[in-house]
Amino acid sequence: MADGANGPPPPRRPGRALGVDLGSRRVGLALSDPGRIISSPHSTIPMSGEAGVVKALLDLCARQAVTAVVIGLPLSADGSEGPGCERARRVAAGISAAGVEVHLQDERWTSRDAEDILRQTGKNRKTSREKVDAIAASLILSEFLREASPS
Repeated sequence: MADGANGPPPPRRPGRALGVDLGSRRVGLALSDPGRIISSPHSTIPMSGEAGVVKALLDLCARQAVTAVVIGLPLSADGSEGPGCERARRVAAGISAAGVEVHLQDERWTSRDAEDILRQTGKNRKTSREKVDAIAASLILSEFLREASPS
């Protein structure tokens, strides 16, 4: 399992990438195009426990021809890890065990940035909670794609 939060990601492989923002109630999802250039918010799924989320993510990978999953690693502002990071690592391990390439990506500030994006479009967090989660997943995936892109 590659870990973009602790070093550079490996070279880009063909196929879609799936961005994942693990929340306590919902999981935000984003997909890249097959060339892994553009990240777009996709949807949300309920946080139904780690095993349920792993199954749902693997099902989505199969349906959407996803060859890599990028999971947000919720580091603290000082870079330390807490319980959210442990959950992200366990979900990543479950996906990796199924043979899918997995990367962990620092997700500090993505939810705040997603809320800012919605506010700029005239929406607010209360009426757009699911959109915030999917946009946060898209920001996580965008950052990974940017770091993996050849310069």
